[in-house]
Amino acid sequence: MQVEIEKKDGTVEYMSLSEFSRWMCLVEAFYILEEKAKDLKIDVTNLIKPLAIDDYIKERYPAMLHDVECELKLGNI
Repeated sequence: MQVEIEKKDGTVEYMSLSEFSRWMCLVEAFYILEEKAKDLKIDVTNLIKPLAIDDYIKERYPAMLHDVECELKLGNI
Protein backbone atom coordinates (compact mmCIF):
# COMPACT_ATOMS: atom_id res chain seq x y z
CA MET A 1 0.00 0.00 0.00
CA GLN A 2 1.23 3.50 -0.81
CA VAL A 3 0.47 6.86 0.80
CA GLU A 4 -0.19 9.61 -1.74
CA ILE A 5 0.90 13.10 -0.75
CA GLU A 6 -0.09 16.08 -2.87
CA LYS A 7 2.44 18.90 -2.56
CA LYS A 8 1.62 22.61 -2.64
CA ASP A 9 3.00 22.83 -6.19
CA GLY A 10 0.49 20.19 -7.32
CA THR A 11 2.97 17.35 -7.75
CA VAL A 12 2.27 14.04 -6.05
CA GLU A 13 4.72 12.09 -3.90
CA TYR A 14 4.23 8.43 -3.01
CA MET A 15 5.63 6.77 0.09
CA SER A 16 5.33 3.27 1.47
CA LEU A 17 3.40 2.89 4.72
CA SER A 18 6.68 2.17 6.46
CA GLU A 19 8.41 5.26 5.09
CA PHE A 20 5.45 7.54 5.82
CA SER A 21 5.12 6.15 9.36
CA ARG A 22 8.80 6.83 10.11
CA TRP A 23 8.39 10.41 8.85
CA MET A 24 5.33 10.86 11.04
CA CYS A 25 7.31 9.63 14.05
CA LEU A 26 9.93 12.27 13.31
CA VAL A 27 7.30 15.00 12.95
CA GLU A 28 5.67 13.90 16.20
CA ALA A 29 9.03 13.89 18.02
CA PHE A 30 9.73 17.48 16.98
CA TYR A 31 6.22 18.52 17.99
CA ILE A 32 6.74 17.02 21.45
CA LEU A 33 10.10 18.79 21.78
CA GLU A 34 8.58 22.10 20.71
CA GLU A 35 5.74 21.79 23.24
CA LYS A 36 8.14 20.90 26.05
CA ALA A 37 10.37 23.85 25.16
CA LYS A 38 7.37 26.18 25.32
CA ASP A 39 6.43 24.81 28.76
CA LEU A 40 9.98 25.28 30.03
CA LYS A 41 10.39 28.65 28.25
CA ILE A 42 13.64 27.58 26.61
CA ASP A 43 15.05 27.53 23.11
CA VAL A 44 14.06 24.27 21.41
CA THR A 45 17.56 23.81 19.99
CA ASN A 46 18.73 23.01 23.52
CA LEU A 47 16.44 19.96 23.58
CA ILE A 48 17.40 18.39 20.27
CA LYS A 49 19.33 15.20 20.90
CA PRO A 50 19.61 13.05 17.74
CA LEU A 51 20.05 9.77 19.61
CA ALA A 52 17.03 10.43 21.80
CA ILE A 53 14.95 11.21 18.70
CA ASP A 54 16.17 8.01 17.05
CA ASP A 55 15.23 6.02 20.17
CA TYR A 56 11.80 7.65 20.18
CA ILE A 57 11.21 6.75 16.52
CA LYS A 58 12.25 3.13 17.12
CA GLU A 59 9.91 2.88 20.11
CA ARG A 60 6.96 4.69 18.52
CA TYR A 61 7.20 3.21 15.00
CA PRO A 62 5.09 0.03 15.46
CA ALA A 63 2.15 1.97 16.92
CA MET A 64 2.51 4.76 14.34
CA LEU A 65 2.50 2.22 11.50
CA HIS A 66 -0.74 0.77 12.86
CA ASP A 67 -2.25 4.27 13.21
CA VAL A 68 -1.27 5.19 9.64
CA GLU A 69 -2.73 1.95 8.26
CA CYS A 70 -6.03 2.59 10.05
CA GLU A 71 -6.20 6.24 8.94
CA LEU A 72 -5.41 5.27 5.36
CA LYS A 73 -8.19 2.65 5.36
CA LEU A 74 -10.61 5.22 6.78
CA GLY A 75 -9.67 7.64 3.99
CA ASN A 76 -8.19 10.25 6.33
CA ILE A 77 -4.82 10.25 4.57
